[in-house]
Amino acid sequence: MARRNEIRQEDKHRISKILWFLYCIFLILSLVLIIRIVDIQFFWEPDPDTVSYFQPARYENKTKPERGTIMDMNGKLLAISTPLYNINMDCAVLKDEFRTGKTPKMTDSLEREWKRKARLMCNELPKVLKDGKTADEYYNLIIRNRESETLRGRRNVPIAKNIDHSTYLKLCELPLFNEGQFKSGMIKTEVDTRQYPYGTLAGRVIGDVRINQENPEESRYLGLEGQYDYILRGKEGTEWMKRTDKGSITDPDSTIVEVEHGKDIRTTLDIDIQDIADRALRRNIGDDQEIEGGCVVVLDVKTGAVRAMVNLQRNSKGELGEYFNMAIGRPGEPGSIFKAVTLATLLEDGKVKLSQTIPTNHGKIAEMPEITADSYITDWERNHKTSSISIQDGFKISSNYVFRRLVLDHYGDKPQKFIDKLYGYKLNNAYTFDLEEKGGTKSRIPDPGTSEWSRSTLPSTAIGYSVMETPLNIVTFYNTIANNGKMMKPYLIESQEVDGRVVKKFGPEILNASAFSKATADSLTKALTMVTLEGTGATRLKNAKCVVAGKTGTARVALNTAERGKSSDAYKSEDGKRKYQATFGGFFPADAPKYTAIVTVYSKLSDVSVYGSSTPALAFKEIVDDLWALDPSWGNIYKERAKVPEMRTQFIGTQKGEKIPVPNVIGMGLMDAIYAIENNGYKCSHEGMGHVVSQSLKAGETYKKGETIKIVLK
Repeated sequence: MARRNEIRQEDKHRISKILWFLYCIFLILSLVLIIRIVDIQFFWEPDPDTVSYFQPARYENKTKPERGTIMDMNGKLLAISTPLYNINMDCAVLKDEFRTGKTPKMTDSLEREWKRKARLMCNELPKVLKDGKTADEYYNLIIRNRESETLRGRRNVPIAKNIDHSTYLKLCELPLFNEGQFKSGMIKTEVDTRQYPYGTLAGRVIGDVRINQENPEESRYLGLEGQYDYILRGKEGTEWMKRTDKGSITDPDSTIVEVEHGKDIRTTLDIDIQDIADRALRRNIGDDQEIEGGCVVVLDVKTGAVRAMVNLQRNSKGELGEYFNMAIGRPGEPGSIFKAVTLATLLEDGKVKLSQTIPTNHGKIAEMPEITADSYITDWERNHKTSSISIQDGFKISSNYVFRRLVLDHYGDKPQKFIDKLYGYKLNNAYTFDLEEKGGTKSRIPDPGTSEWSRSTLPSTAIGYSVMETPLNIVTFYNTIANNGKMMKPYLIESQEVDGRVVKKFGPEILNASAFSKATADSLTKALTMVTLEGTGATRLKNAKCVVAGKTGTARVALNTAERGKSSDAYKSEDGKRKYQATFGGFFPADAPKYTAIVTVYSKLSDVSVYGSSTPALAFKEIVDDLWALDPSWGNIYKERAKVPEMRTQFIGTQKGEKIPVPNVIGMGLMDAIYAIENNGYKCSHEGMGHVVSQSLKAGETYKKGETIKIVLK
């Protein structure tokens, strides 16, 4: 019994030791656990490799901003970024997995099922993509690459290119493709694409951005796209992405840097007016390969807003396209269209009145015998049997003699006063809208205090030579006449916008509240209107839908050394060829101006002359007539009138069907002959150069209005 008790005591003692040992172990483990918890809570950082093993792959992704749109004044989209996608396919997807650890029977079964889904997908692809390929073509392409033993190409086989988002979503719903990237092999690549809904319209103004990653200095920044790229492009953001069996997805609440989308730009352009101006210029220079190109600018009279800016040049194939902004980047000697500037100065300084007459002197400047006599004056003397001419008539027939004579008489001893007026009209301004053209030159006004000034500079400047002006400079001055002497700065950007909300507003800016008086503007308007009704512009403009106030301008273009060859004449090559810059500029309706426009064309080196009264005036008339048709409301002031202005009544013509005497144009120059023929209600066709030697219909005989008289000049 005692022995049994001893054993029991030993057992209890042993159990107690075991329990104590277990207690100590538990205590130690508890302490370790507490230390570990504290360490994890406050000090431990997980091993990235370990974490990536247990979690889906996670990576940093740059989120591209949406590029801002460019709109016309009415919100029509001129440039917009739309996401386009390229869809390729890994045709070998899951092929190796089907073989791993499977019986041949199981492998074949999985492969057959994959191909079945591929066939179903290919049956639908032609309906979605509409690219002309058949279902068999798609299926054969996929299977051929899937069964190929080489890896070259088969893991990135093109299926669709440049598809929009809606098409991409339709693809994602097709059999096989609806199973995600890692089961179907579908690979999507987003393409940065800029679209121009109106094609090449205003192409040089809208411009583009082409980044050269290898040579950034050779990157191309053109037009509004280029100069306002910092506004349009926005700022990229950063976010975390997760890879899943369905492809990559955005990790929620993981944005590192918020993306900032580009702002939209609303321009002053009216795409309908741009289209009208573009078509008018194309129609009138398109078939004439002697014309290098031309430009058109249309301004809103009251604000100076640019409603259209067209720039067309021929490429090496003779095709017209928008390659260079001539309206702002190609100054030249404007020729006779500049006489309005000279007349404005004379009127504003009180030197002349339109009705004032001066001696014709056979068109010669006595103190400058080297200047060729003005043939317009000699024709005037012969036709009117007079030895004097009014300022109005001198402007109407665009006499060089009249304006040379006037500036010499009134500013010959103080040329700086005349030149200062040109600066006051801002004719030295560079209106570039930040669209500077590489290689473009600046406007230039001669300075009497420099070596470039000579005794011939002042009379030369008076008729639009010795001065360099862009078409935009000239049209801005003419817009000042239309606006009663208030000079508005031309502008192209109306506002910056975000989601339709204006964040920065631009607008009309007055350059000179009174460049000249309203009285001067009224006199200039009268003179310019006479040009289109009775003068050098009448042949093309007298029958426009409304009365136009405008002026022709024809200038020879100075040639470079290579073009001149051995010629000592700066404007003529050694074989007698020339270049011309021909212009028509003005505003309409003359009595209540809404638009001011200019059309300038540039000829190639040729023996064919181009005049402001021909191609530019024709294009200008088309613009006037088409704008009238586009929005006739602005011309109602004329429709409501019982009579046209008195000075126009002589051009109303005869009633339909009435017979009209044929005028005698033998011996006349081309423009006078056309004027006489068309003024009598006939059409005119011509060939040759010089003076009229024959006409197809005999003078004095009567024919119905609209008959064509062919004239030959030698």
